[in-house]
Amino acid sequence: MTDDTLRERSRRTLDSAQANYEADPSLANTVWYGRVLGFRFRIDEAIAVFTEGLARFPESFELLRQRGHRYLSTRRFAEGQADLARAAVLIEGMAAWIEPDGKGNELPVPATSIQFNTWYHLALAHYLLREWDAAEAAYRRCLEWVAPTDFDGLTACSDWLYMTLRRKGDAAGAAQVLAAVPEGLADTAFVEGPSYYRRLRMYRGELAPDDLLNPDKGSQVIHDVETIYATQGYGVGNWYLYNGELGRAYDVFTQITQGRSRFAFGYIAAELELRERVGEA
Repeated sequence: MTDDTLRERSRRTLDSAQANYEADPSLANTVWYGRVLGFRFRIDEAIAVFTEGLARFPESFELLRQRGHRYLSTRRFAEGQADLARAAVLIEGMAAWIEPDGKGNELPVPATSIQFNTWYHLALAHYLLREWDAAEAAYRRCLEWVAPTDFDGLTACSDWLYMTLRRKGDAAGAAQVLAAVPEGLADTAFVEGPSYYRRLRMYRGELAPDDLLNPDKGSQVIHDVETIYATQGYGVGNWYLYNGELGRAYDVFTQITQGRSRFAFGYIAAELELRERVGEA
């Protein structure tokens, strides 16, 4: 598929989502329009759509989960945590509920449950707020909702849980997380790409840090090189940080923030590391 074809498909998806929303601001149309805006990094517009939706559907766990995610993208960590915590309450006791994609979804993302996505992003909110115990608890809840063949979800959640435990000083618990991740997974086992798996393999000593700082070496599926660098690089920076190599850690964090993938969670987390370092100086 050519770039022009992809751009035209993307334009049609956005136009359709907007038209459907304006004609009928139902819950489904509101959620999808906000998501499509988010896919295009029009984050403030997406938040506005979700907020308008919550005025009409105040008990919508979907809108709360989506807006909470986008609050994290705009560094509004406490607001994101509040939305996601409310969503977690609302979905408690529900059977697994796969988040539906709208017609014409152009992103090959794995189907995941509202439970997985809510707990994953809630855990991330706690991580970014440096609430390590709450982050660990939420990531463990997240792992309960990983589908058996969803290696994207398994490795992403396991990786953030590993980093949380290392921040807590629980090296033994972190090692248990690594031991539970399957060995020998091929790149083709992943829908979005093996970046988190590569980080986990680095923690286990199967890859060198420099292997992850050269993203073009790996087979990736949908992410651009700068996003891959932000994702893999944040794991490398943390690895150096845990092992007392502070200069190398902050060099990697700085390199990440010189890229353009400012909505990638690795970029957001690296930015926070640098801001905290300045605050401690």
